[in-house]
Amino acid sequence: MISGLILGIILGFIVTIPPLGPTYFQIIQQGLKNQIKNGIAIGAGAGLVDMIYILVSFGGVALIASLLPDSILNYFSNNSDLLKLILALSGSLFVIIYGLKIIFTKQDFSQHLADPEKPELKIKIEKVEKVFKKTESRIDKLLRTKVLEKHHSNITMSFIAGIVSCLSSPTLPASWFAIVSYLKSYGLIDSNFITGLFLAIGVFMGATFWFYLLVKFVSKNSLKINPATLKILNNVMGMLLVIIGVSILIKLYFSGI
Repeated sequence: MISGLILGIILGFIVTIPPLGPTYFQIIQQGLKNQIKNGIAIGAGAGLVDMIYILVSFGGVALIASLLPDSILNYFSNNSDLLKLILALSGSLFVIIYGLKIIFTKQDFSQHLADPEKPELKIKIEKVEKVFKKTESRIDKLLRTKVLEKHHSNITMSFIAGIVSCLSSPTLPASWFAIVSYLKSYGLIDSNFITGLFLAIGVFMGATFWFYLLVKFVSKNSLKINPATLKILNNVMGMLLVIIGVSILIKLYFSGI
């Protein structure tokens, strides 16, 4: 079990590194805006989908099927291609809309500006003082509840965005199925479902950790870039997402899913 967890962490980290797919560019865009928690939430959503694919490849379908009525199972069986198409279409359209939203939504990168004549510590102290003043003046009205609700909502939506964008790739399930089969054939893991569960949890942890490093790296370095350049990079991320979404639609059309 522990070996499956460790192997999963390594796999989740390594497999997620290649800069491909909509999730990658969504997280970079969040890093450019210095929204680290939202970036991590997107990565966690994508990691959850990877985790589910691994569980399914270990026989999770049979476990779920035993809990569902025959009518539902028959429906899924008879309409499997249609359901795959709906998921892929929904995911790709979401990616396109997300990219267009990035391009056409006015982003404020003014927080990245810093006065080179002021020491970094002084700048941080001034920011803290401003926060305290705003908090003191609004605490009676807000009592933090609305702020916390909005913050929680943004993270939840980012998590959902990671899930949906990951579902847009029709080849991702096959990739994880192939990896699991390879590990089984070489005796690196057994066929026990508990082993698969720990492997899936490890993949989730490894993938989320890589996306955490990515968004932290982008956010840290974005502070060194002027706002005009950040706006250009932000629009580039949006355009790449639109291109990826359109390319997925084209692949779906010619694959005949």
